Amino acid sequence: LASITGGPEGPSRVGMSIVDVATGATAHAAILEALIKRGRTGEGADIRISMFDVMADWLTVPLLNAEAGNAPKRIGLAHPSIAPYGVFTSKDGKDILISIQSEREWKTLCAKVLEQPALPDDPRFANMVERVRNRALTDKIVADRFAALSRDELLTKLAAADIAFAEVNSMADLATHPHLRRIEVDTPNGVVSYPAPAAIVVGDDRRYGAVPAIGEAASPHQQKG
Repeated sequence: LASITGGPEGPSRVGMSIVDVATGATAHAAILEALIKRGRTGEGADIRISMFDVMADWLTVPLLNAEAGNAPKRIGLAHPSIAPYGVFTSKDGKDILISIQSEREWKTLCAKVLEQPALPDDPRFANMVERVRNRALTDKIVADRFAALSRDELLTKLAAADIAFAEVNSMADLATHPHLRRIEVDTPNGVVSYPAPAAIVVGDDRRYGAVPAIGEAASPHQQKG
C-alpha cells in the first residue's frame, strides 16, 4: 500500500489508520453475513480476519497490473490512466482537483473552461491515450489556465460546464464544511463534538452514550450506545 501511495519522491503512509479501519470494516461485514446465514441455517461461523489478507484484497487491481508488467507508479493525486486528472492551483492559491474521464468532458473543458475549443483537434490531446502520453504538456495547459483565474471563477465555470471537480480541503476546511454532520458525546472532560455515524437511518436518530470515567462502569444505556 505504501509503495503505491505518495508522490514520485518516495512512498508515504496513508494519512489515517486505513489498515485498522479496513480490517474492522471487513470483520463487521463478515459478522453480519454470518448472522444472516445463522438465521437461515441455524449454524454459526468461525471467522478469521487478518490485516494482511484485507490489504491484499484491497490491492487486487494494482497487484494484477504489476503482475501484467504495468507496475503502478506513485503520482500523488494524479491518475495512472486518465489525463487531465489531478490538482491544479487557482490564481488565489486554492487547490482544485478535476477528473476528465471521457472525450465529451474533455471537449467541454477545453471550450468552456480552458477557452481553447480547438485543443481536442491537436493529435497530442486527441484522446485519452495521447493525453496520458503527453501528460506533462496536458497538465501544463490546464495549470496555466487555472493559475489565471480565481477559485470562485473556476468553481463557477466548472459547475456550469458540469465538470467533475473537488476542492482539496484542509482539516480546518473540514471542520466548517457545510455537509459535515456532528454528534455530541459527554466525556469526563466535557462534551466533545464528533463527526456523526456515516449511515443515516431514516426515523432513527443515532446517538452515542457518555464515555465513562476511569474506574466507572458503563451503564446498560452506555453499553448499548
